[in-house]
Amino acid sequence: MKREYHTFMIPVMGTGTSADTPIRVAPFGITSVISLVDDLLLEQIRAHYSELYQLPFTPIPRHAPDGRARRITAYLDAVEEIVRFKFEAIKALPFLADNDKSLYFELLPDEVPLKREYRTMLQMEPGPERDALAQDLTIRMRLSQWQLWKWESMSTFKSH
Repeated sequence: MKREYHTFMIPVMGTGTSADTPIRVAPFGITSVISLVDDLLLEQIRAHYSELYQLPFTPIPRHAPDGRARRITAYLDAVEEIVRFKFEAIKALPFLADNDKSLYFELLPDEVPLKREYRTMLQMEPGPERDALAQDLTIRMRLSQWQLWKWESMSTFKSH
């Protein structure tokens, strides 16, 4: 079974450029990559997003034991929490409105059955059948795969 609906991914485009890309695109099911080269930059970005999303933040000092691994892990954990929060917020939005839920479906490739079914739902008259299809579409929404890559490669984050 195919895990992704989109047929593309956003590659690493530079350390600072792609560090928070999953926060912006993963809730829409778009796969992206995070550059993990600069763990100190990731720590600064984690501080920013922790404040923005009111997440607990404890700084990990530059020379802390296993600091690089801890900073990267903390950053990836924060990204995952933010992405899941944003995704669940999108799923909770109503259909038939100009919002991020509509954008999620409009960004899907035309050949994806989920998008075709979404367009069918938009043409349906209000009622139990449309409500059932809307519920089914919401259940079938997916996050991108970036989280899976994170957990598979955690053992590589050793201090230098």
